[in-house]
Amino acid sequence: MSEPAGIGFSILWTELEANAATDGARWWLIRCRATPGRSLLAAREPGAGRRALLLPLDGAQAPTHRQWPRLAALSPISVVVDDAPHIGVILAESRFADVFDALAVDLARRVEEATDADGAVTALLGQLHRWQRFLTATAQGLDPAAQRGLWGELYFLGESLLPKLGPVAAVAAWTGPHGAHQDFQATSAWIEVKTTLAKQPQAVRITSERQLDDTHSPALFLHVLSLEAQETGTDTLPARVAKLRAALAAAPGAREHFEDALIAAGYLDRDAARYASPGYAVRRADTYHVRTGFPRIVEAGLPVGVGAVAYDLALTACAYFAVAPGNLYAALITPASAPTP
Repeated sequence: MSEPAGIGFSILWTELEANAATDGARWWLIRCRATPGRSLLAAREPGAGRRALLLPLDGAQAPTHRQWPRLAALSPISVVVDDAPHIGVILAESRFADVFDALAVDLARRVEEATDADGAVTALLGQLHRWQRFLTATAQGLDPAAQRGLWGELYFLGESLLPKLGPVAAVAAWTGPHGAHQDFQATSAWIEVKTTLAKQPQAVRITSERQLDDTHSPALFLHVLSLEAQETGTDTLPARVAKLRAALAAAPGAREHFEDALIAAGYLDRDAARYASPGYAVRRADTYHVRTGFPRIVEAGLPVGVGAVAYDLALTACAYFAVAPGNLYAALITPASAPTP
């Protein structure tokens, strides 16, 4: 087993395949990250030569069959290598190799953060469960609506939250990709961001009865970005990702959380070419303070047995609740009270 000196995963696999060319009947292993302590291992399976990721158990309890998620293109494995038990996953379908590389980066970081062997196993399984929905989705990348929605979230994150909250708090507030009902949940304000290409935005789609429910929020806002799609525009989804990566370069912790959120949102760099067009420009931005009287459907008002409600919200009905952007920013940095129109 050897250790890489901060090299990429494509080089790891190349080195493993070169090693296996001399002896393909044994497991070949390389540490995924050249750092002290616990590490996930990039591996090449004997015989079939499939790529794998292995975690030494180091005395930890091996997970039961029921604890493993069902993962498209991946097969869980339990194997003894050099007299030591390991668990991990094998890449069963080579067309998912790029996704497997992204998975390896994510798992390696999480395993390294664990304080003991049991924690490493828990981290491995936990991240695989988080990847489950993504890995079972289509291999075609984000659809146009999802691309536009993610662009809007990244625009708001970069143009509004970063200058007001700083990198750590701003990225931590981006909770939508991790399953929150709102795109952003800062300490003193929650924000749902919607995008529309309509020239006169008549309505936005609300995807659940909890999306505009302010019952437990410090202050809740709906932020609507009216966009212009530009086939030759340069402000594309990959451009937004690159801009934020550059802005977070001096804050490695925030940058790692940002990368986690991108993956959770379904964005992979391998799909960047698909998102090279269109670019977007913001024609206008409207912000609404969601509070008592705001037109919406909330959980408490649903009949028994009714849930998972999606509906269209006419923005003309929200005019009374419109606030200036400054009111939203004030709520973000001043938790004492929420603004009113």
